[in-house]
Order: sequence, then C-alpha cells, then structure tokens
Amino acid sequence: MKHKNTAFISRDALRQNFLAVEGIVSENAARAGTPKPRVICVVKADGYGHGIAAVAGTLGSAGCGFFAVSSEDEAVELREIEHRNGRHPEILILGRIMPENVGEMIEEDITCAVVSLADAEELSSEVSDYNRRRRRANEPPASLKIHIKLDTGMNRVGFAADERRLPTTVSEIGLVSADPNLSIAGIFTHFSCADDELMDGHPVPGYEIFGGYTGMQLARYKAALAALEERGIPTGLRHCANSAAALCLPDAYFDAVRAGVIIYGLLPNGSIDPRFRPAMQFVSTVTHLHTIVPGDRVSYGATFEADKPMTVATVAAGYADGFERAYAGCCVRIGDRMFRQIGRICMDQFMVDVTPDEGEECPVRVGDPVILFGGDDGLMTDTLARLAHTINYEVVCKVSKRVPRVVL
Repeated sequence: MKHKNTAFISRDALRQNFLAVEGIVSENAARAGTPKPRVICVVKADGYGHGIAAVAGTLGSAGCGFFAVSSEDEAVELREIEHRNGRHPEILILGRIMPENVGEMIEEDITCAVVSLADAEELSSEVSDYNRRRRRANEPPASLKIHIKLDTGMNRVGFAADERRLPTTVSEIGLVSADPNLSIAGIFTHFSCADDELMDGHPVPGYEIFGGYTGMQLARYKAALAALEERGIPTGLRHCANSAAALCLPDAYFDAVRAGVIIYGLLPNGSIDPRFRPAMQFVSTVTHLHTIVPGDRVSYGATFEADKPMTVATVAAGYADGFERAYAGCCVRIGDRMFRQIGRICMDQFMVDVTPDEGEECPVRVGDPVILFGGDDGLMTDTLARLAHTINYEVVCKVSKRVPRVVL
C-alpha cells in the first residue's frame, strides 16, 4: 500500500550515531586516564518515536549490549525483539515499576529501578510471593535485579541524596542491600540542567559556586557513593551521565553513560553537530492544489487572509499524525525549495503557500513528496521545536502510530 505519510528511519544514521558516542566517550576516558564506560542506549517511548524494533535491531548489531526503557511493557517488548535477533542484552527500566509485575520481570531478566525504601519493601514482598509459587513447583528461589535511583536534585523520584538526608538514605540502601529478594546491580541519578549548563553555558543562578546545578548534582552523587563504600554497601554499575554529560562532562562517566537523544542524531540543546545525523525523516504528500484571491481566508478560524493572488497546496498530514498545531508558520521542503505553511494546522491536513514567481509555472504538483522534517542536519526538527516552545525530543516522539515507519 502506498502511504500519504511516512517516517523513514535510517539504520545507517543510527549506527553512525552510536559509533560516534562510543568514540567520544572512549577518547574522553583515555584522555582522563580512566576506563572506557559502557554506553547504555535509551530506547524508551518506542525508540523516541523511531520504532523500537528497528532501533534495537540496529544498535544491537552495532554492538550495544545494554538498553534502558521506561516501563515494563517496553522492557518485555524489547526482550522479545532481541530474543528474535538472537541476543540477550541487559535491559534497565528507569522508572518505578508496578509491584504486581515483579514475577514477569524476574522471568524476563529485566533490571528494575528502586526509588525509595517503601518501593523496595513492596517489591521484596512480591518477590517473596513469587518464590513461594516457585517452591511449590520445586524451583529454586530467585531475586529481582535492581538499580538504586538517587535523587540528587531533579526532585522527581529517588532516594534523597542531599546533604541533610544522605545519612538516612545510606542506612535505607543498606537495608535494601541486605534483602535477599533484591540484588543491587547498579546505582544512578539523572541531571536536570545538563543541556543548558554544559552545552549552552547557562548555569542555574545561585549554584555557580558548585560549578552549576549539574556540578552540585554530581557532587551529591559522588558523596553518596563514598558514604555507601565507607559502609561496605555494594553499588554495582555506577551511571549518571545523560547525552549532554556524555558529550561534555567526562568527570560524570563512572562505569556507564546513558545515550538518549544523540543516538537519534539530535543534540540535547537543539544545536547541530556534524558527528551526528538525524535518523528520522517525516515525509507527507501534496493532495490538492488551488488558487485564492486577495481577501480569501485559509483554514479553521479564518486566521490567515490572502493579500495577493496565491496558489495553495494541501498536504496530507496534521496534528493527529504528530505535526502539531503549534508548528503554524513553519516551512516544509517540496522538491529543492522551502515553502511556508499558512493558516491553522488541521487534524489530518495543512496548507502551504506555493505561489510561483512571476512568469514561473507552479513548482509543485499533486502527488509531490513534502519533507516535514529530517533528511538534513537537524535544523528543520529544531526549528519546529522552537516554534512549539518545546524540544526536539518531543518533535520526533509525537509522530503518531498511524504514520508507518519505513526502515532504510
């Protein structure tokens, strides 16, 4: 079937981006005289909208042996995909899981984040119930692999790692480490301001003395590691560097870095880096051409009024496809030219001014492909993000399920 809207996904770009991250962290670690950290590829949200099967298959074949996701559903889907590929990578769920899913997580060999002592106790109780069922089936007891999540300043989830509450947190993690139902395999935190501070040089006011908010978070993470080590509490794999820190802060490498948006060829701060290539190109189709005269209005609300004779192309994508209303006024590429979108973007369609220059034939035909973003250095994607007052992550994640992904 021929589709009016398609998201083309480039395996070559995904592979190139992964190898670029590998090279960057390897060089930085060598320069610092420290061991090269592992690269954990973050493939949550259906591989940032690119399609988890294509993303995991490509990255796995390129050498990635560790993935991170956000939910149990994503983890199980990823395990099944990689099983079909003949691989068994490590899979970490970054967020809190539902305790009722513990048994399946153990059976699928999924590592889960633990975000508080109460969370650990709930999970342990479920592991006990699971092991009772195993004993009735004459099977040996099992434990749940976990990574401890520290909250160093994001204030979302995690054991509190600020100076005032760290002693309590260390004691609580000590209790978790002594629980036979739970097996600590790692400890991590998440930087909340690394994109702005490390890549744009905009420290959070009031935190300059710490080297910025990211520096404060890193200091808290290090202090927690030191306090746990002093108590003889094992931490397993240590990781806190996100995409921005992987590029800019080797001091945050430890045992692994988590590569998210850079794997998909986009920079966390919306800048351009020739080492990375966007992996998604979103393409629609011209479905109609017509002319309007001065005074004619275009689209819902009649917000656009023609001030001259115009040729208008209708394009077969809208906000239900992930081309947001907030992108109004953007430019799209048809052939080798850029054209301005006019009026409000509809659920399934939007309109573009394709008025030819004087003496020129209309440069657009019905059926022509329309590049909404991608196929460039990332500028089109980042421009849409700025129009919508958001980030490039959201632009690619919002391309909806009804848009087929075609893997190149």
